[in-house]
Amino acid sequence: MQMLKHNLFEQRTIGMPASCGETLFLEGEPCDEVFEIRKGMARAVSMSREGERQILAFFFPGDFIGLPLSRHHRYSVEAVTDLVHVRHSTQRWQESLARTCQEDSSMLKSVWREEKAFIERGLILGRVGALARLSAFLIVLSKHLPTEHGLCALELPQTDIASYLAASPETVCRGLKRLREMQIIAMPRRDRFAIQYPARLELLAEGILA
Repeated sequence: MQMLKHNLFEQRTIGMPASCGETLFLEGEPCDEVFEIRKGMARAVSMSREGERQILAFFFPGDFIGLPLSRHHRYSVEAVTDLVHVRHSTQRWQESLARTCQEDSSMLKSVWREEKAFIERGLILGRVGALARLSAFLIVLSKHLPTEHGLCALELPQTDIASYLAASPETVCRGLKRLREMQIIAMPRRDRFAIQYPARLELLAEGILA
């Protein structure tokens, strides 16, 4: 991965800002560029056949998104927070990947990281019960989000969390309240949380603890 990043950094190192809510690319547009998240958080969005907006995945610093696995983007991407990203032309990204793979085949991790974001959602939705799914989601988030004074920045609207978990915002709100009451998490602010008892949260995520 570091070789791939090094090759890409040689081509373009200027980070471009995007404001919260800004669209980076739309589902169905040609895959002309690969987007590298340097700072902040982004979300993958798609519209169902019924016209329902669905949150499919979240992306974090170090992720490459919009990879040319097909000719057109499979989803839209929006900034969840103010972020900094770098755009690499698809051709240059493919050339860099080819050069890198000649030296180290493990550099295909950038492709795996994009796909893993979607796989994670499937694994979370496979949990039995809304509280188990929310617990699993918080565990995943805690591994990606920056911490300050022991707190993770939860700068996600509850509507996004609800869409991602296939639940209602009210269910998410009740779940967070329940986790606070159980003293498994602390939320001194609406947009900050800390996992106080990771082992108990793991048990909840596995459906062992109710």
